[in-house]
Amino acid sequence: MKVINKHPILTVSVVFIILLLSNNNLLAYIFFNGSGSGFNSPNGGEDLNQNINSIDTIIIEGASYYLQGNGYMQNLLNRVELQDVKGIDYLEMQRLVDSALENISKARITYEKLVSKAEATPYNPVVIEKLKAFDYDSFMLENRLNETIFKKAAGYLSNGDITGAFRHVLAAVRHMEFLLTAVKTEMDCNRLEKYWQLNELCAENTLFGSFVARVFYQINRF
Repeated sequence: MKVINKHPILTVSVVFIILLLSNNNLLAYIFFNGSGSGFNSPNGGEDLNQNINSIDTIIIEGASYYLQGNGYMQNLLNRVELQDVKGIDYLEMQRLVDSALENISKARITYEKLVSKAEATPYNPVVIEKLKAFDYDSFMLENRLNETIFKKAAGYLSNGDITGAFRHVLAAVRHMEFLLTAVKTEMDCNRLEKYWQLNELCAENTLFGSFVARVFYQINRF
C-alpha cells in the first residue's frame, strides 16, 4: 500500500494522550461531574440523595468507558501519524480499533441510559436558577476557555437544559461509534478524513464535558 506523507495529527493527539492516559480516573472527575445536583427526587423528598447518586454513577460509568475508548483512539491516531517512520502494523491497528469501538459502544449505551434517566427525573429548581443566573461570559474570559465550545455548553446550561447537554454528548459518542465502524471496515491509513474527524470530535467532546463540569463545580461551591 502506498505510504502517505506526514500529516499533523500527532500534534493534537499527543496532548490528549497525555491528558487522557495520565490518570485512569480523570474523566470521572471532570466529565459532567456534579451535574447530578441539577436533578431532584421523582418522589420529591426522601430519596433525593439516592437519585442524585444514581445519575452521577451513570455519568461516571459513561465517562469511564469514554476514557478507555478515547485512549485507544488516540493510540490509533498516533500509529497513523508514525507510519512514515515505523510503518504500519495492521494487526495492532485492528486491535486498537476493536478496543476503541468496544468501549465507545459501551459509552453510547450508558449515555442512552443517562438521557433516559434524566428525562424521567425533575430538575432541582435551586440549581436551575443558579445555572440561569451564572455569568458565563466572565467565567469564560477569566479561565481563557475555548469560546466556541464553551458557548455550546453554556447554551444548554444557561437555559437549564442539563438533559440537552447529555443528549449533545450522546450524539457525539454515536458519531464516534459510526466513524470507528467505518475505519474498522476500511482499515486504510491513506484515507485520512475519518481519522481527522475522530481526532477533532474527541477533542471537542472532551472539552465540552470538562466545561460543563467546571460550571457545576463553580455553582455547587456556594
